[in-house]
Amino acid sequence: MLLIVQAMQLLTANTYTPLGPLVTGREFPLLVQQQQVVYVAKLVATSELAVMQQLKAHPTPLMPQIREILHQDDCLVSIETLINGQSLAARLQAQGTFSSDEVKQVALDLIQSLQHLEKLAIVHRDLKLSNIMVSNQHYYLIDISAARQHQRDQSSDTRLLGTSGFAAPENYGFAQTDGRSDIYSLGIVLNCLLTGKVPVSRQASLTQLTTAPFWRPIIEKATALDPQRRYQNATALLTAIEPPTKPVMRLRPARHWVSRYWPPVRKGLWWAYAIGWVLLLLSSLTETNWLTRVTFLAAIFIFFGLPVMMHWLNRWLYHRFANLEWHHYRGWLRAAETVVIILLISYVGHFM
Repeated sequence: MLLIVQAMQLLTANTYTPLGPLVTGREFPLLVQQQQVVYVAKLVATSELAVMQQLKAHPTPLMPQIREILHQDDCLVSIETLINGQSLAARLQAQGTFSSDEVKQVALDLIQSLQHLEKLAIVHRDLKLSNIMVSNQHYYLIDISAARQHQRDQSSDTRLLGTSGFAAPENYGFAQTDGRSDIYSLGIVLNCLLTGKVPVSRQASLTQLTTAPFWRPIIEKATALDPQRRYQNATALLTAIEPPTKPVMRLRPARHWVSRYWPPVRKGLWWAYAIGWVLLLLSSLTETNWLTRVTFLAAIFIFFGLPVMMHWLNRWLYHRFANLEWHHYRGWLRAAETVVIILLISYVGHFM
């Protein structure tokens, strides 16, 4: 009780306002508030401090973020972001078995967290339905109170922790836990979602495997008693669930001369077009009769200007109304252009 009182004083001294316990009947974890934001305060054992500091320095999006670690004398309190949602255990009880696609989404999210823990050489050691939160259509791995850092020179864990039915055999002292232990637990979790059966012992978890053709071999390998026969890391499990697509080898086509020389040719043609207009306008000045001059200019416009204007109008309409599938009407517009030009030529021809 003295530790709890000390923790409450520590929170108050750091401007955190207690709101109430996160779990009914337990003083901690505790919901606290600071500047209108709600967090979760947890008591931290000295043995957990190294893991906490690692995760605080290297957060992952699909696990609670450790905002800070308060300490005074022997009292340590972590402040973590609140994952506001429903536990996977409660979701399974409410909706029953999960579809294959839903199980795949659970697996992909949790594998992302396990990959992050592997990089930090951290083993969660208590991956189970109640330690997975469902929030905003994602699955968050919570509660790292049982987590430890993997030690290469140890033959077994110094503390035997884990939940019966979900914990790998090495959690009971047969060997040291590592990332493969969390893969075992994840395999049990996925099997629970597929079968709807929650194991109460290690023997029960191995006799209630799913019969789904896709998932059964994956779960059998993930939950092998011998760690050497399991997936050796989270990435290997990810590859089994979602194999990478093989890139399609495509031969690079030889570059056509048109794509190389057309831009400068097009630029030259536009310059020739502009110069042609200037020369035609200058030649029209030699006409002394104003009617002849207007007729000449109209003919020039019909032959050299109108087709270009109609072409750009066609392109503008195509891009402006692309959602109307304008390409079905472009042929009719081209025909209309031709008819208009022929009629104008016939009309101007009466004056020439």
